[in-house]
Amino acid sequence: MFDFNCDVAQGYGIYKNEQEFELAQYASSINIASGFHAGDPISIKQALLFAKEHNLALGAHIGYPDIQGFGNRRMDLSDSELEAVITYQIGAISAYAKTFSLEIEQVRTHGALKTAINENQETARITALTIKKINPWLNLIVQNQQTKDFVESLGTKAALEAEFSENSSIRSIREQEFKVDTIHFKSLDDIKRAYDVIKPTPINYNRVQKQL
Repeated sequence: MFDFNCDVAQGYGIYKNEQEFELAQYASSINIASGFHAGDPISIKQALLFAKEHNLALGAHIGYPDIQGFGNRRMDLSDSELEAVITYQIGAISAYAKTFSLEIEQVRTHGALKTAINENQETARITALTIKKINPWLNLIVQNQQTKDFVESLGTKAALEAEFSENSSIRSIREQEFKVDTIHFKSLDDIKRAYDVIKPTPINYNRVQKQL
């Protein structure tokens, strides 16, 4: 079983991407942009209401404070600054979700921050420990097994992600050496193709299944 995840609320002001909700109809979890690389209060509210209507698991989609560069520019933040940036974004999505009686279950990093946590152990350490401090039940989505192992060694929950592309198939993902917990989608055609093969389940459901 796999979780299908996608990112939403990745607009700002008059700049919207309505197609992301078409894609989200086939997902089991959505990651809501938290306002630093994209996302604003109205977009976040729309995403939360969509998640509640479609019974989707929720994640905070966090990045560097780089709205002009869409979070794709590397930033050399101190440990204290990085912790504050992460706490602010997760706190915003979590608090907003509670107003609709919802809870977030995962954190997915964006752009340059995503690259940094998968390549730089110190960035991964600060990110993982900050998430654990906020809520020890949150899963940090990572993109390689080495990072997952490191994050889990710190006592933070982690989920391994594969990104679905036009050359991917559910079979190829199943045959990977390491067990994938979630698959990330950017294309409506791709997620429809995958949905025809397997119906997704949220990350936390997969973890419960492992314990049975």
